[in-house]
Amino acid sequence: MRQDLYQRLRCPRCLARLGLTIEAGPPDHVVAGWLDCWSCVEKYPIVNGIPRFVPVMNYADSFGLLWDSFQQAVLDSALGVTQSRDRFFRETTWKPEDLRDKWLLEIGCGAGRFTEIAFQCGANVVAVDYSSAIDACRRNLGDDPRLHYVQGDIYSLPLRPGMFDYVCCFGVLHRLPDARAGFRELPKQLKPGGQLAVDIAPRRFFRRFGPTAWFRLLTTRLPYAQSMRFSRALTSCLLPLQRVLGRMPFIGRWLQHQLPIAPVETLSACRADLVHERACLAMCDRLMTQHHQPGDVESVAQWLKDAGLEQIEACCDTLIVGRGRKPRGQTTQEPRAA
Repeated sequence: MRQDLYQRLRCPRCLARLGLTIEAGPPDHVVAGWLDCWSCVEKYPIVNGIPRFVPVMNYADSFGLLWDSFQQAVLDSALGVTQSRDRFFRETTWKPEDLRDKWLLEIGCGAGRFTEIAFQCGANVVAVDYSSAIDACRRNLGDDPRLHYVQGDIYSLPLRPGMFDYVCCFGVLHRLPDARAGFRELPKQLKPGGQLAVDIAPRRFFRRFGPTAWFRLLTTRLPYAQSMRFSRALTSCLLPLQRVLGRMPFIGRWLQHQLPIAPVETLSACRADLVHERACLAMCDRLMTQHHQPGDVESVAQWLKDAGLEQIEACCDTLIVGRGRKPRGQTTQEPRAA
């Protein structure tokens, strides 16, 4: 943990400043230690250079297991594609040159799929995840003065408000117990003039009533290890069938989407083993996560409006995407500690 990050942290419980006790590492690169709240006397550990503000066991444990098992299955640099980069700039409409030397907050970083893109553009990135996926992100992207990692909760972010030029949250909101409550915390992190981009899965009939929903009745009740073995086995069975259906004229693509497996045709240029790992990851994500709370365009647009943002956009392609900018004259009042 570096000083640039420490200056942006606060106690998520009472909002007070945090003292720092160093057990290992220099003051500007703390490897182990404690963050002590000056008000409520809560203590938060720093482990492997990452400040931790969440319970050891939490509802996102399955995500940690996923990213430990598929650390590089979504990284453009590992797959040799630009899929994540293309999605990042399509959903945000930001330009790579705009991110240079700016502060960007990513909520739900996972193994670093989009963290990598923002970092490559020269941004100072604070990557936050609720699960142990934050460790996979650090292993993938390493240590750099412009990379900062936090294990924290979207509902009570351990960050001072109004500190970021950009905030993004992709693939997260529909996995939360309460998507709207999670979203409400994001605009608070923007500086005046800062920009926000989020996405959420839309409501799909086949996801709610089709094979995916049937399998989830089983997999969400199994221990994680068993659920992952089942998901891997199911992927191995369905991936060849998906490829066969994709070659069928007229109805092949429609039949593909009826299978409880994510399409991987965009990865056709990758090695077969990498495509298989990516398909396994997508299957595990669909079947193992505890929550699936899809949204709609109207709700996302209303969330953006209620947050007081301007230049609001909400649209749906594969996912529902919401964008907005914090008015330049609007400041974020930092709450007083209790």
